[in-house]
Amino acid sequence: MGIVALALLLAAAGEPGIAIKAVPERGYTAEIETFDSATIGGVMERIKRAAAERCGAQGVRFGRHQFDTRVDTDRNVMLIENMKQNFICFDRASDPYKPVPADWKASAEDTAGASAFVTRFLDLLDRGDAAGIAMMDPLVELTQADWDGLHKAAMQHRTGSGGALKPQFRLWLNNPPDTTYPGAYAFFSVMDDHPGIEGTCGGILVHRVHASEYRIVQYDVQYISAALVEQQGLTPDELDGLCQR
Repeated sequence: MGIVALALLLAAAGEPGIAIKAVPERGYTAEIETFDSATIGGVMERIKRAAAERCGAQGVRFGRHQFDTRVDTDRNVMLIENMKQNFICFDRASDPYKPVPADWKASAEDTAGASAFVTRFLDLLDRGDAAGIAMMDPLVELTQADWDGLHKAAMQHRTGSGGALKPQFRLWLNNPPDTTYPGAYAFFSVMDDHPGIEGTCGGILVHRVHASEYRIVQYDVQYISAALVEQQGLTPDELDGLCQR
């Protein structure tokens, strides 16, 4: 079908079209028309089906996605526009990434190694050192601008120079279903005791590629300012609720 595989999957009236475009040496991009943000779950399922159809007998790996948002003032709803979801097709037989047994247990060395890895990453992030980009999974396609944005977000509510970012290990996950690769993953929350920071939401997901080799596949940390907590008079339970939104 040429460069654009017009998988305009208009399964039902009103659903956004999906176009699959080949990207030389990088796989494919699914481009999605404008849709209501509340329907993103269904849209992502359609993207998965479109990618699976394009890859055929091969497996699918999803990478970076990006989009813009705006408010439809006539309907008072949030819209998602210009969404792009990158993906690659891979040969299942030669895939180096294998699932771990369902009953796999991390050793103390595994946990210590993952913790040390995330500690180094947070130190680089705290200093704005772009060496941290190489610690992310390549499919994330983190750019210098992205890295600068992560550093800025970590710094924006601070009111002093003391303090540090530290990981707090939470749990290991075996072959979680919504990750790019099968295998073992460690999840960490982030502790931040810099002046001006009340706490954090979210965390960091780390893939154990091999023994002593790790990659960050997801960084999703929000920093809560002490000023916001004071202004709103938020209780600990309300803070927990804020993180669940």
